[in-house]
Amino acid sequence: MRRAARLSPLTLLPALALPLTAAAVAAQSPSAASSSAASSSAASRAGAAAAHGPRERAVLDAIEAFHRALIARDAHALERLLAADYTFINDKGALVTRAGRLANLASRSTEVAVIGNVREVTVRVDGDNAVVQNRLTLRGRYSGRATDADVRVTYVCVWRAGRWQLVTNQITPVLP
Repeated sequence: MRRAARLSPLTLLPALALPLTAAAVAAQSPSAASSSAASSSAASRAGAAAAHGPRERAVLDAIEAFHRALIARDAHALERLLAADYTFINDKGALVTRAGRLANLASRSTEVAVIGNVREVTVRVDGDNAVVQNRLTLRGRYSGRATDADVRVTYVCVWRAGRWQLVTNQITPVLP
């Protein structure tokens, strides 16, 4: 397993959606060699991306795409990003299936307005699996109630069908 890498909040600015070349896909493949993760606390996005191998960057890009899809309530993007067996553990400890999460977004019971101030980011890639943890500020509505809180989030991704997919994530409120 690779050691955890720290990123500055600047590294999580929205990524440009660029088509992947065959070489980039090969570099992201779990069988491809990649450089070890390195510390980057004050680097720009480009500097931080260079400090990580392409597989770590691809995992972070998938998490960023997930955040953008949540805010936009983009069901098509979420269906692609969430694995068929995806589960979500919410701030109350309830287990929500992929179908339940998509239904909550469609019904507007869940509306994510802001995912910001992302910090304390770590990413670990081991074969076909990746774990990302961070702390962020979340604003919107969950289960019909307003929220504005700092949370810690853990994301677990797997490499399937030529891309990183989210299989589970959990949010935990950070108490003041």
